[in-house]
Amino acid sequence: MEEAEGEKTLVYAIRPGVVARYGGRLALVLALLCLPPLAVALLYGEYPYVWRFAAVALVLVLAGLGARRLPEPERVRRNEGYAVTGAAFLLTPVLMAFALTPAGLAAPDLLFETISGVTTTGLTTLPAAQHPDATFLFTRAFMQWYGGLGIVILSVALLMQHQTAAMPWIEAVPAGENLLTTLRTHTVRVLKVYLVLTAVAVICARIWFGGWFEAVCHALSAVATGGFAFRGESLAGLSPAGQIGMAVIAAAGAVSLPLYYRLWSGDWRTLLHSAELRAYLVLLLLSGALLSLLYSWTTAASAGDSLRIGFVMGLSAQSTTGFANTSVGALSPALKLVLIYSMLIGGCVGSTAGGIKVYRLLVLGRVLQNDMQRAAAGEHAVLTPRLGGNTLAEPDIRKALLVGALMPGTCLLSWLPFLLYGYDPLNALFEVVSAVGTVGLSSGITSAALPAPLKAVLCFDMLAGRVEVLALLSLLYPHNWFGRRETLT
Repeated sequence: MEEAEGEKTLVYAIRPGVVARYGGRLALVLALLCLPPLAVALLYGEYPYVWRFAAVALVLVLAGLGARRLPEPERVRRNEGYAVTGAAFLLTPVLMAFALTPAGLAAPDLLFETISGVTTTGLTTLPAAQHPDATFLFTRAFMQWYGGLGIVILSVALLMQHQTAAMPWIEAVPAGENLLTTLRTHTVRVLKVYLVLTAVAVICARIWFGGWFEAVCHALSAVATGGFAFRGESLAGLSPAGQIGMAVIAAAGAVSLPLYYRLWSGDWRTLLHSAELRAYLVLLLLSGALLSLLYSWTTAASAGDSLRIGFVMGLSAQSTTGFANTSVGALSPALKLVLIYSMLIGGCVGSTAGGIKVYRLLVLGRVLQNDMQRAAAGEHAVLTPRLGGNTLAEPDIRKALLVGALMPGTCLLSWLPFLLYGYDPLNALFEVVSAVGTVGLSSGITSAALPAPLKAVLCFDMLAGRVEVLALLSLLYPHNWFGRRETLT
């Protein structure tokens, strides 16, 4: 009893003043992010958007300046770090939905689009026809770009002096390195890599799409592994080289971004010894080859077309991007199942990709292997799970186990309402896995005609997949909001 009471004294509720203080800083950043869409609205003469984006920016600036008057806390707890970033992902879609009102969509559909954008999912309720407003199309793609990694990295930067709060967004810190220095270095490097990848993607997309505006929007979506496309057929209207090129860019966005910096610095050894990168590349090849083989068996397509469609779809699903070069709804059940597995696993930790993440899959495999070895080992044998030559830390194992259980669990719970509404079981499972994995590939279920409760389920799934289920549950956990609080300073 005394032990339980002692544990309670170490549990503190979230302090609204702390969340407001750092939420205000993030509000100022988000106000700056309103400027590019506002500039596009002015450039294309779509003036109804202008005053709305200006109003959103003004509200954010006033909120940010007002929050600066709040006292600076000596430390920020981890649950408060989750709350700051979670609030950004919850409030940004609402503000952007107001700014995009001139697009003419119903309010639920507009909110669905903005949530899909900021979570880098790419599911859309719009019909196949291209939306005419440049501001709407650019804003969706730009939201994917800063939602993919920008908000998380910005949160780390804002919380940088508060190491415990920032640590949920950094998977591991090398032994012997100063934590604060590592966080600062990590943030700067990742942002540099993200900008360089974006610039390369824009140049390449300009070659394949022919126009700068379409190239920029598709490049932003590809690097963020988002998948919003202008055309109803997604990549199908591009040349074979363009389809493959965009899929490769998307797959590159799902690689851990710090690895690019190490490659640029000449650290080839780290790149070659990355177990996660090797596993990710193997999964890309396996999914592409299997999809190509199954597509060849189930259709009358030529070998060349089967390879192109199979590998583009495989790269898109594994990287959780959501670009497509064929109709997903017309695929055979076997092809859909392969895509479901790929979407659920996802890309690498430290990338813009969603899903469980390849690293965590490897951790689960090592833990299983270690447990099997223990069964055959002597009574006093000491066996510790290792990955890539490093001993796996208990927090990494715990998080891998939790995420590995919670993400499939979320998919299954979200699947039930679709079944109750009478949707095809496989197509419904495909849709919820696509939402939880923040992929955006659709079996044809997501549309304006989808019942509102099911749209709400997919919105929750997209947020859970982007913020990650653990962080979202932390926001919903009552003890994080009600209870004893530390003093602000």
